[in-house]
Amino acid sequence: MSRRLVPLAFSLLLLTGCGGSGSLSAKDVQKELEAVQSFAAEGALVADGAADDRTTDIFVRVHTQYLGEGTKKVEDKVSAGHASGDVEAKRKTAVALASAVEEQLARLHRSPGDREVARDVSEKLRRYAGGAEKAAK
Repeated sequence: MSRRLVPLAFSLLLLTGCGGSGSLSAKDVQKELEAVQSFAAEGALVADGAADDRTTDIFVRVHTQYLGEGTKKVEDKVSAGHASGDVEAKRKTAVALASAVEEQLARLHRSPGDREVARDVSEKLRRYAGGAEKAAK
């Protein structure tokens, strides 16, 4: 291969191998909604512990960061994909819920010792978990 073609071939390889948006099946979207539900429910438990002063700030920060990163991965995956019909509506719901869960986890991450914030975050995350569970059905 000539020296000119090597960079072109490498560029094409990168473009074809990097995060293209694909079609999401109903099963794919259901799986991602279940992941959002799980992250939200676990986040609510962490928030409960913070609200009741049963956890340390470090514990809250570490867990909210971990859960937020997982939620962001779900959001990125469903945002990049596409679907049709009812599955597209569920995909959009998954994107919105993942974004909302990530936002609440970030709030708690920023204020791990604020009991009022923790109570509010817990309530919202429980609501989002319920919404994700319902949407996954």
